[in-house]
Amino acid sequence: MRVVVTAYRITSALVHGSSAAVIENARHDCIAHCAVALSNDSCDLRDESCIQALTIGSDQAEPARVEWLGLVETFERSERLASVVHTSPGARVAQIQLLLGLCYATGVYPRTLRQWLEWNRERRPLEEVAERLRSSDFDGLLDVTHPEHPFGQNRLLAPFLEAHGYGPAQLSVERCGDYNQLFDHMHLHDPEPMPVEEAVVAMLTQHAYGLGGRMRAKVDWQGRAFTFGSVGRLGARVHTLALGETLADTLRLNLMPFPKDPGETFGGFNFSWTRGPERRSFTGAGAQRRRTPMGPADLHSVLGRSVLLRPVRTSQGRLVVDRVLMGAGELLEPLRPQWMPDAVMDGDRPLQPSADKALWRDAHALYAACGARTANADLYSRLARLERPVTLWSVGLVAKQRAVTGWVTGTFPYAPGRADALHAVSGDAVQWSQYVASAVSRAAAVARDIAYPNARPEERASLLARFDPGGALWARFEEPFHLMLAAVAGGERGAVEENARQEFAAELVHAARQALTERLRSLPGHGHGRQARMSATARLESELTRKSTPHHLKEAAAA
Repeated sequence: MRVVVTAYRITSALVHGSSAAVIENARHDCIAHCAVALSNDSCDLRDESCIQALTIGSDQAEPARVEWLGLVETFERSERLASVVHTSPGARVAQIQLLLGLCYATGVYPRTLRQWLEWNRERRPLEEVAERLRSSDFDGLLDVTHPEHPFGQNRLLAPFLEAHGYGPAQLSVERCGDYNQLFDHMHLHDPEPMPVEEAVVAMLTQHAYGLGGRMRAKVDWQGRAFTFGSVGRLGARVHTLALGETLADTLRLNLMPFPKDPGETFGGFNFSWTRGPERRSFTGAGAQRRRTPMGPADLHSVLGRSVLLRPVRTSQGRLVVDRVLMGAGELLEPLRPQWMPDAVMDGDRPLQPSADKALWRDAHALYAACGARTANADLYSRLARLERPVTLWSVGLVAKQRAVTGWVTGTFPYAPGRADALHAVSGDAVQWSQYVASAVSRAAAVARDIAYPNARPEERASLLARFDPGGALWARFEEPFHLMLAAVAGGERGAVEENARQEFAAELVHAARQALTERLRSLPGHGHGRQARMSATARLESELTRKSTPHHLKEAAAA
């Protein structure tokens, strides 16, 4: 009723020609009353949809399907859910991060390695998390529309939302670009609202993977530091999860044992910017204040961005988000190895994703981590103590000049006792692949030089690209690589491993010959074209059978 009355005041002021100040005051009253009305329209994620999951069909008559679930139902059904799903790999990771954080926030997690092993061997149910979430202790904490502490958001942005809010496309890591205000960002003002469940998942993804750089925010809102966002906690490295047969399995596998009590309510879980630990300021000395996570609940819920959503109801009664504000979030101290138990090291730093290099080409580094660690302080040393195989899923965000170019992902089998064998074959496989790719490139150069004997120096690279398959050849190597790993992970050392190597080498040679033949097909069948084709083919065979060629490749080429 107050909203209707205030709206009437605005209309009356306009009709009677009231001053701009009177009209503006009435408008602000209407906004405030609308906010109050919406604050009573709860969106408690304990019951409202925020997790997209794939169900496990009980039989062929009940096929698997994708459902949106609330948090309580997700934990209650976690043994009957295959996994969380999403079109964005980062969003899938963000959902798992939320579920892991809530396990720690409710106190349902292993304290020791021995307990972790028991939980995973006996498949300890996680319904207890759902029971604790139902308690009154969590009332209002997971409410996206809470008037004072909206979940995952910074309520201090409220005075600026109406005048400066923009379309919810800004929430999407894939769509928001580099946040820079100097270029055309009309797509960010897309008036199409976003379903609240998608908005929540996108917000969680921003907290974990947000890009560093200038934000679409103004200095006079919170301060200059508010306009520069840092790189998200997972945004600068490859993150790896152990995947089990069910969602519950996946959560148990990735619950790091943590013996200490953080001494904070809910383990320090970050429900909202305006509650919990003291946040950084965006002016003065506190603008660059960094902090260290106090525990895993805090770690999995770090607020990497200051965000505020404006949820509204559609005419059909569905809750959507039509406006968003976003600025810089928390700053963390460089994380110690304790807080990166999944990290795969590339020299002295965690492995970073690359648009030019698929993750399978770094699988040997992943398996090196599986075999080298013995302190039981990381994911891989714990997995080594289990008696069953698991799948390792690695995800990385690739950005160029602070603009997302895509995600890189890879799945890799892991079996206890097979880490050394997997490390050896994956390392050899990448070396062989590099050798074959270089051989094809040299053969392509022969074709170029014969077909274009008078090419100018600046033309040579582009002409080589006509005959050299390059990245397309590497893509052909990926499937045989994974088949080889699966065979090695599932077999015993000896004959199975050797057969897998031989089959992979044969696939490499076949792919190289086929790729080069396809590229040379465009050459004419006479004169220089015929000579270029024959010479390039002969050069490839020479490269594959020379003395320095790896033994398995030489045998495959000669077969």
